[in-house]
Amino acid sequence: KKVFGIYICFVICFRYCGHGSGGKYLPGFDLQQLTCRSVALLMGCSSGELHIKGQLDPAGMMLNYFLADCPCVIANLWDVTDKDIDRFLESLLRKWLPSTPGSSLLNIIPEAREACRLRYLTGAAPVVYGFPVFLKK
Repeated sequence: KKVFGIYICFVICFRYCGHGSGGKYLPGFDLQQLTCRSVALLMGCSSGELHIKGQLDPAGMMLNYFLADCPCVIANLWDVTDKDIDRFLESLLRKWLPSTPGSSLLNIIPEAREACRLRYLTGAAPVVYGFPVFLKK
């Protein structure tokens, strides 16, 4: 599919479940050297949080995924409960992966939030950075 002059085709996603953004396992500099080109699902606490340092632009681990050519990153803005975010991720993958070709990941996110017991706390934490992606089979 061609969007804004760019061919978009995603088959696989990178998934991290654990504490934080996984930066201690794959540091930002090492991550920037990769060519990932897949959707990154960072389900750790505050994995999508951006930090402001003085007058500089905000920085965060999830920006390293963009430098590694990930077109879309789903990450949490604040701390979440592990079982609730697991429900969110399970619902997201169960609804998106077997869906029909052309299904947008952005349309599935609100449905996946409904799986959380704390919908307005844990369910609201995952946000999408980047381009909208569509499933192509």
